Amino acid sequence: MSIVISARDVPEIRARMAAWARDPGADGAANWFTFWLGPHPEQATDSRVFNRADDVSALISSTLAAQLPVAELFYVSDEMTDLAGHAATTLTDYRLHPEDLPAPVGIMVYAHPPVPGTATSSHDGLTVVSWGPGRGGLWVHTWASLSAEWTNGALRIGRVLAGLPHEHVLERAIRGSQHPLADPERNPPTTAQAADSFAAGLLPNLRRAPIPPSFSPAHGYEWRGLTPMEFTEMQGWPGYVASNGEGMDADAKIAQQRAILATWLMMGQTLVRSEQLTAPRAARRRIAREDPHLDPTVRYIDLRRARTEPPDHTAEESRTSTREYRHRWIVRGHWRNQFYPSRNDHRPIWIDPHLAGPEDKPLLGGERVNVLRR
Repeated sequence: MSIVISARDVPEIRARMAAWARDPGADGAANWFTFWLGPHPEQATDSRVFNRADDVSALISSTLAAQLPVAELFYVSDEMTDLAGHAATTLTDYRLHPEDLPAPVGIMVYAHPPVPGTATSSHDGLTVVSWGPGRGGLWVHTWASLSAEWTNGALRIGRVLAGLPHEHVLERAIRGSQHPLADPERNPPTTAQAADSFAAGLLPNLRRAPIPPSFSPAHGYEWRGLTPMEFTEMQGWPGYVASNGEGMDADAKIAQQRAILATWLMMGQTLVRSEQLTAPRAARRRIAREDPHLDPTVRYIDLRRARTEPPDHTAEESRTSTREYRHRWIVRGHWRNQFYPSRNDHRPIWIDPHLAGPEDKPLLGGERVNVLRR
């Protein structure tokens, strides 16, 4: 079951993430990325951003350490999250522009996962997105809270192993790899054998870094992947650098990337309203102890009340139209490419579902209609 958080929780979540990103110790981001991702992950070269000479873990951790403390914070309401997930299903390839972003550097928390299928056996669905400038354009990171199954199982074993000397754990991993469990269901292993087997699965990780003491980030959200979004024409979608044991299929990744982009595009429209909230007093004190320079405010992103006419349609235009309609009808929500002379390019804008046609005419399909209002 996913952790339910409110908008006022976001500033403190950011404070914990920023502290983790800047921690140079074994429990900080630099060691975590080195242990789980490695300096040269295979999929990094597919992103068109990294090459074999790069220490990918060091680049990602140092970028997060610089950006998380200065990120502008956003919380996306339940209704806005649902709309973003729905609108993303019809969003086509699009050239991302810097001005499409709600902030140059930001952290966005969804009220619930906007896309189904992003949960794995160890993580709940993706709900947190952070972004900022990176090589090639924009780096977009996704984060998820840990599942109860992972917390009650592997996480506990990992924390126990992390408390042991590194060389000792490495020896256990080598022993476990040399003596794999034959049939654990019919012949349950001892606690020591189970620990050796678990360590064996981490042998490549243990050879490059010590186990992070918290095993997963102490702030409660684990990094799930990086999408370098380039400010160029997107033919398909850019490459993706996944965390160890990603487990998410390609369709879910693309749907998630489109949902993020759809959210940003709609945040720049009048159908969205924004309200600034502040963390509770006790949380502000804890944040100040972490870093007195961190901003304890967050922008709450929600939808305005549903319209009965499209945003670019007025009553005067209805009266002056040369076409005579005999009915009203329901127009489904859809994207429309709007040309912007200021940048000599088009930008998708979302048109909400609305009623069209003369107000004094009957509705197609019958006089009666049930309207669910936001």
